[in-house]
Formats: sequence, structure tokens, C-alpha cells
Amino acid sequence: MMMTACDLSAITKPWEVQSKVALMVAAEFWEQGDLERTVLEQQPIPMMDRNHADELPKMQCGFIDFVCSFVYKEFSRFHTEITPMFDGLNNNRAEWKALADVHEAKIKAIEDEKKKLEGGGEGGAPKDECCCCVLKQDT
Repeated sequence: MMMTACDLSAITKPWEVQSKVALMVAAEFWEQGDLERTVLEQQPIPMMDRNHADELPKMQCGFIDFVCSFVYKEFSRFHTEITPMFDGLNNNRAEWKALADVHEAKIKAIEDEKKKLEGGGEGGAPKDECCCCVLKQDT
């Protein structure tokens, strides 16, 4: 468990550090995914697919929830010195969750606009406008 906690320790660092580390790790994953796509002619898993880069905050929340939290929660129960690391992990999860929520809201707005346009344009843009143009006008 100690080795795992050490391996995952970047997730407990202050947000400014942790977010940069996460982006560096993601960049390595995306490079591997590019190789899988081009050399092996296989579709990489979403975590390694740069086409899913906008989902990084959501994936980070999943990583924290299903891999990291258990380790630091249990470790901090037995060693109170670990509690600040567990707190850091929870702070970073809140940051990633906020980013994921913003992304989800944008996706929902785009989907809602598409539904309006498909539904005959009621209350939305004229049918000859694409949703990208409509979204640019709204922002």
C-alpha cells in the first residue's frame, strides 16, 4: 500500500502542481494512443485517445474515485500524518469536478441547441444557420 501511495502521490500535491503533472501524464498517454492508432491501426482506449482530451477532468475524477481515494483514505486512518495528503487529493478532486461540470454544461448546451435546430428552429436560429454560428453569436 505504501508503494501505491508513493506512485500516486502527485494526485495529492497542490492544484498548481497536480494539474500540470496530470497534463504531462495525459500527453504521454495521448502519444501512446497516437501510435496505437497509426502503427497498430487500433482504436485506443478513451484515456489514451487525444480525441477525448476534453474529457480529462471527468477521467481524473474517475481515477481519483476508483484508484486513489481508497489508498489515501485507508492510509490516513492508520497514519494521521497522511491526512494532509488525503485532504490534497480531495481538494484536487473538487477542482477536476468543477472543470468536468463546466465541460458537461457546454456539451448539454450544444445538444440542446442541436435539438432546437432539428425541431424546426422554434425559439432558436433560422434553419439555414449552423449550430456553430449560433453558439458564436450567443457567446
